[in-house]
Amino acid sequence: KRRDFLKLLPLAPWAVGCSPPTPRIQTQGFLLYGMLIQLSLSERAPQSIESALAEVEQLFKQEYAIIHPWQDSPLTRLNARLPSGDWIDLDPALRPWIERAQALEKLSDAYFSPAAGSLVKLWGFHSSQPNQERSPPAPSAIDALMQPPPRMSDLEIDGERIRSVNPHVQLDFNAIAEGFVAQKIMTQFKSNGIHDALLDTGGDIYALGQAETRPWRVAIQNPFAEGALATLDVAPSSAVFTSGSYRKQFTYQGTRYSHVINPRTGWPSQGLVSATVITTDTLLADAAATALLAAGMSNAPQLAARMGLHEVLLVDAHGNLHASPALAPRLKFMNSAQKIHSILNGGAS
Repeated sequence: KRRDFLKLLPLAPWAVGCSPPTPRIQTQGFLLYGMLIQLSLSERAPQSIESALAEVEQLFKQEYAIIHPWQDSPLTRLNARLPSGDWIDLDPALRPWIERAQALEKLSDAYFSPAAGSLVKLWGFHSSQPNQERSPPAPSAIDALMQPPPRMSDLEIDGERIRSVNPHVQLDFNAIAEGFVAQKIMTQFKSNGIHDALLDTGGDIYALGQAETRPWRVAIQNPFAEGALATLDVAPSSAVFTSGSYRKQFTYQGTRYSHVINPRTGWPSQGLVSATVITTDTLLADAAATALLAAGMSNAPQLAARMGLHEVLLVDAHGNLHASPALAPRLKFMNSAQKIHSILNGGAS
């Protein structure tokens, strides 16, 4: 049910010790597939928050109905036919998802690839209960799906037709769903005359304009405990997206397996527990956070440089923090004694 929410993440500007501005910021939200989506607007906005939130809900439901990876959808129907290698009529609603994902896969050096849906399913994450106890798949089953590795580049589009030259390609756009829809929502808001809004899609944030006379202030989730790791003021038209191995995972014989699968190996990501990216492109931020987590600590700094990312925060499995020079001074950590390692020139120091 839609209702007002007491916000913890992101933080409204007055939630960390400031006096509330007048007129106040209103926040409402709704649950979708277990994810809390929240919208914050000034009461002076040209559209009521109830009306704006209804548009948000409609867009999310509309796009999720297109790309649901295991319930009946245009995506599942396409996936069912891709292994044949035959030309298939391409649903126009899927084209922008596919074309943007192909560009992001190339930019990320295939550390991000929605073509790896068969691997996500094999690891048991195509489920409404992704954290249920289970054993990992057999290495031979993983290897079979990696010969050759499924890639977005295996898809050929000819006019209104599409085919895959790799029978292992199965599309799963969950890793960029929030970024894709948030981008459409903010475009629609601007056309409606809304220039100041904060959209929180389960912890991934897009800030449009500011909170009255102040920047929007948001918090980055602590991957090891409830609450915030740090807060920061964000510039207008900024996306703050975090991918975390703690969100969906299962443990087997003392080893934790994350829902973020490295498309280059077929195995869950290791070494990092969260990756936060701040940029103006919501889709890039969403894909990049996933790609950095998949790449792991040893490869993430170089990948961030390759992808042209300037504001990045990485948290490794030991709790160490690694931030880019452009972002580190802007972060206000809950633990003021926290040591920050710098990501410099495509490496870490």
